[in-house]
This record gives sequence, C-alpha cells and structure tokens, in this order.
Amino acid sequence: MSTEVRYKKKDITNLIESGNERELCFLMLYQVYEEGAFSNLVIKKADKIASSMGKNLNFVRAMLYGTLTYSFAIDFLVRHITKEAPEEMDPVSRTIVRMSVWQLQFGNDIPDYAVCDSAVEIAKKYNGKASGFVNAVLRKYCKAPEAKKYLDQYKPGIRVSLKPEIYGVLKKDFGKQRAFEIGQAFLDPIKTKVRFDPAKISQDELIESLAKDGFGAVHGSFMPNCVAIDGGVRGIEQTDAFTKYGAFIQGEAAMLASVIADPKEGDKILDCCAAPGGKTTHMAELCGGNCEITSLDINESRTELIKENCARLGLDCVTVKCQDASKIAKDKDARKSYDLVLCDVPCSGLGLIGKKPDIRQKITYDDIEALISVQAEILEQAAKMVCPGGTLVYCTCTLNSDENGEQVDAFLEKHKNFHTVPIKAYLPSSLEIDEAREEELSEGRITLFPDTDGCEGFFICRMERDKKDKE
Repeated sequence: MSTEVRYKKKDITNLIESGNERELCFLMLYQVYEEGAFSNLVIKKADKIASSMGKNLNFVRAMLYGTLTYSFAIDFLVRHITKEAPEEMDPVSRTIVRMSVWQLQFGNDIPDYAVCDSAVEIAKKYNGKASGFVNAVLRKYCKAPEAKKYLDQYKPGIRVSLKPEIYGVLKKDFGKQRAFEIGQAFLDPIKTKVRFDPAKISQDELIESLAKDGFGAVHGSFMPNCVAIDGGVRGIEQTDAFTKYGAFIQGEAAMLASVIADPKEGDKILDCCAAPGGKTTHMAELCGGNCEITSLDINESRTELIKENCARLGLDCVTVKCQDASKIAKDKDARKSYDLVLCDVPCSGLGLIGKKPDIRQKITYDDIEALISVQAEILEQAAKMVCPGGTLVYCTCTLNSDENGEQVDAFLEKHKNFHTVPIKAYLPSSLEIDEAREEELSEGRITLFPDTDGCEGFFICRMERDKKDKE
C-alpha cells in the first residue's frame, strides 16, 4: 500500500516524537527533489516544531544537507555500481536510494543493515511496490568492492559533486586546477558570519555576549566588523547580540560590497534588489543613519523583511518600496538624482553553493542564460539613476564571468560616460592581495573565493559617472 508523501505539521510532529529521523529526512528531501521546495524552509519548519518539544534535528540536518550536497556524486556511484539510473526510478525510490547511499558512503560508521532496513520500511509505507527494488539496489551497493566506492579515483567534477553545467563554468573561467580547488571548498560550508555596528558594541564584546548565550564565535576572515559563528546558529536571533546590539547575519563578501560602495553622510542612495536588507542596513550604519536610502525589491513579502530589519536596527533613514529594478528609470524625475546606486542583481548563485546545496540540483545552463539579460537591464536602468560624479556598484554572488566581468565590460562599452575606479583603498588590511588580484583591483573589481578568502563566492565592481556628463 502506498501513502501520499506529505510534509504537514502533524506528520512532522509524529516523526519527531517517535524519533524516526530517517523518515523525516525522506519527507524533506522529497519536497526538495520532487516538489521544488527549498531545503532551508523545510528544515526551518521542522526545527520550529522540534524546538517546542525540546529536541534537536542535528542528524536530520546533516543527512539532508549531505545528501543534497553529494547528489551528483551519489547518482554517479549508483549508476556505476548497481547499473540502475536514479533519474529513471520512481520519485520515492530515487529519494530513498540517494539518502541511503549518503549514509553508506559519507555517514560516520552507520551500520549497513540499519540503513537498508530503514530504507525498506520507508519504501513500504510510501510506495509498497518499490520496497523490493530499493532493497535490491542498496544490497548490491553494500556488496560492491570498496575500491568501486572510492570517490577520489573518478573525474574531478564527480569528486566535488558538481554537474557539468556548474563545473564547466568553473573550468572555463578558472582552469582545471582552480575549478577543482573551488569545488572542494564548496564541500566545506562557510561559517555563518554576523555583522555588527561598532558604534553599539565591539568585536570582543560581541563574542563575549554570544558566548553567554551559548554560541561560540571568533573573528571573521577579513571584515573587521564581523564575527564567525563556530557551530549551529539556531536561536541566535533571540540573543542579546541581536535584540539589544543589532547584530545581523550577513556574508563577509556582501559586507565588503557596502564598504566598496563607500556611502557618505548626506548621500542619497538607491539599493536595488535589496531584500532582506543586509546592504541597505549596512550602508545606513556606515553613514551613522545620516543619509537617505531608497530600498527596492520586486517581492512584496521580501520588502517586509527589509522593513522589519530596519525597524529592529532603529534605522529611520530608509524608504522601502516594492518595485521592479528593471523598470526604475520610468520615473523620469528620479533620474540622475542618486549619489550612489547599488545593484546586487539576481544571479545564478554559484558562489553560494557551499551553504545552499539546492543550487547544485536546480540551476541549469538555460537558467543562467536567462538571468544575463535581466542583469543587463537592471544595470542599464540603475545607471540612469546615478547623478554626474555619482557611484554605481554592481555585484553578484556568482563566480560566472558571463554574469560578472563580461556583464560589466558590455555595459562600459555601451556607456562611455561611466568608468571603473581602483578599489584597493577600500579593502580591509587582512584581505589577501596577490598579483592577479592587484590587477583586478586596479580595474575597479574584485572576485572573492571560498577557498582563499573564507567567504562565499562573490563579485563586486565600482563604477563612477563622469562629473561633466550631460547624457
């Protein structure tokens, strides 16, 4: 007998109460693989219920993110060892096999029998006809020689579990060796970073405050007004660090974008595609609140996040609007009126793979191609809002040159009234600068990497409009 694969509060509660962590993880993975859900949202839903029951979901979380991270490698191993293709399996079997092979391949000393028995029981419940098939595939996998399961003998893209659409981008832009190094870095998620306002609390005081609430924190990789959380962050937003001192979860590369933008007191600032408000609030803090920021996002629910964050941090210099950044120049009266315009455009998100494993599954070459025209239009529209002598900052959380340097080059070729400016002077002293980066900085750009910079992959470019521009 088969059962509908649901992810309702009642089902989650029952599984947590009974301690059936593998079935709970199966339901989560099914939502992500087959229903298009986002892993952070499905685990958040279960976390909330578990917290109310005084329980944690550490093993479930490890299995969820581990399976998603290694899905491409797992599918290869299953095909290679069992001669069965996951993409040809029914959805229930496919999900069970993937999570089971993660346990067998990457779990710490989990007994084979425990994995297989649990997998069969889950299959019986959700697709009874498939239980025998699931059992046969997993038994065959277990009996295979260990040499066949040794991942390091296979091609680099398989070893770092990146499908060709993604690994091909890295190879094209950075070469075989760097592509592999970056891919390896993505297997080790970047620590959660927390930004703070030094006008409210010092770095050491923040670390001490977080420690009192049970959170280990250390200095960030390169940003001075930042700490890195050593361990989980569930419940961190209820700490004094957040409620009293206005801390904000934000990646260091994203923090650097606001620093490179260099907002000044009295500036009129436009932040496009701004939700949830990390750069908006950071720029406001850098100006001591003495500026005028218009913060836009196309999604109304996400604009509410900007408002909430501004309210929490006590920032009243921000006006939030629900607006499509690709159409902002329709407001002719606002053209050429902003001292600073920042565009963190929609992108493929390849720089976030380390902390958002869903991207490994969901992004396609066609998706990336479709985004490039959107980025170009937002940059085109944003440029019209910059006043003569003003600043335009373009940034993405991807490592794809077509969305980064190539996008900027195409814009500058079309708009001779804009030019890049060297940005080395804006960088924190602890950020490493080699010869290649030195050249990039002289051209007004910087690309950040997970392996060398300890942050998400990110691209930032600072441009300025000619002071005497009459266009």
